[in-house]
Amino acid sequence: MAAEPKSKASRAEVAERIAEVLRIRLDGAAFHDVVAYAKEKGWNVSERQCGRYLAQADDLLADRRDKSRKRSIALHLARRESLYARAVNAADYRTALAVLDSTAKMQNLFAGERELKELNSALKEKMRERGNHSRISLEEAKRIAHLAIAELPKPPTGPPDLQPPPQNVHDRFAE
Repeated sequence: MAAEPKSKASRAEVAERIAEVLRIRLDGAAFHDVVAYAKEKGWNVSERQCGRYLAQADDLLADRRDKSRKRSIALHLARRESLYARAVNAADYRTALAVLDSTAKMQNLFAGERELKELNSALKEKMRERGNHSRISLEEAKRIAHLAIAELPKPPTGPPDLQPPPQNVHDRFAE
């Protein structure tokens, strides 16, 4: 029995197929599942075309996730700003501090352990340069700290939460 000739699908049909592939993909479908689904549906497409549908569905999912992530982060930050304002107005400074802490963590504003060690080393070096005084003034300590902080590498601009996620799992652990 001869195979049916393959006719080209319209743009609307392709868009609907990609949406269907995305739906089954979200349910855990792999490539071979998409091929079987296309055969069940009578799409009369090659495995290569199924792969293209799958790639377009994955791209669509990634685009939606990026936009959704940015919106979600903005929403969380706005909620924290509102909570902070209400806490300060109610003189609930413990809650206000907790909100600030949470916001700073979200924006990756806290120095990591490595940065703190570098800061400590730089502070010790500056102290040695000025002579090992057992007591220094608060202003001198602030000045030394500012000099040490100025020597640290600058963090990336913009909140890292808005930067795209790593392309693969290995990139996350490359540091």
